[in-house]
Amino acid sequence: MRGRFVLNVGVVALLLACSAERPAAADDPLDRVSFGVQRTREVDNDWVTATIGVTHEDADPAALAAQINEDMSWALGVAKTEARVSVRTGGYRTYPVSDPKRGTLRLWRGGQDLVLESGDALALSELLGKLQARLQLRGIQQSVSRELREAVEEELMAEVLVAYQARAERIAKHMGAKGQRLIELRLDTPGAPPPVRLQARAMAMESDRFAPPPIEGGTSTLRMGASATIALER
Repeated sequence: MRGRFVLNVGVVALLLACSAERPAAADDPLDRVSFGVQRTREVDNDWVTATIGVTHEDADPAALAAQINEDMSWALGVAKTEARVSVRTGGYRTYPVSDPKRGTLRLWRGGQDLVLESGDALALSELLGKLQARLQLRGIQQSVSRELREAVEEELMAEVLVAYQARAERIAKHMGAKGQRLIELRLDTPGAPPPVRLQARAMAMESDRFAPPPIEGGTSTLRMGASATIALER
């Protein structure tokens, strides 16, 4: 979701270290100019999220639940041995499967997921290799961690404010104005970019350990923009 906030004139003046204050005068609306600036940066993805789960079928719903719980208890025990990876349970679902010809109940199908997250791709990959002995890999996503995104957005904000000031001064010069005065400035942050989804293939449970899936970091594009309105001083 896009974040959007308004900076008042005083705050912008401080951030940009503008020149000495000029007396405000009633400006002609025709001498107002609106424009926008934007800055982007490619950032290495430093956060990995993987979903792994189990699916079973059984004619007895109680037996089905027992199978799911057994596998998930084992998986949680294995996952919690890796301190570098955070783990939480995902959705639990159970639903009936009907005979397509007769329309009668044939069996019950159900499953549950685990969500693994870490800034250490190697540790998460090795843990996935262990868990795939009894669970199936649903998918892997890579993204920018909140801490890194916020740090980069602070740098982009400074760049955007400098770019705004430079453009405002150029506009005033090209329009033959003596100067310009800020009316309004809005900073726009698109928020976290969508995660990069990696292909995941369900694997048959034939071994007590699978080769860890390769995880390539990749990059994401972070953006910061500003829309401003200035008054030209004649």
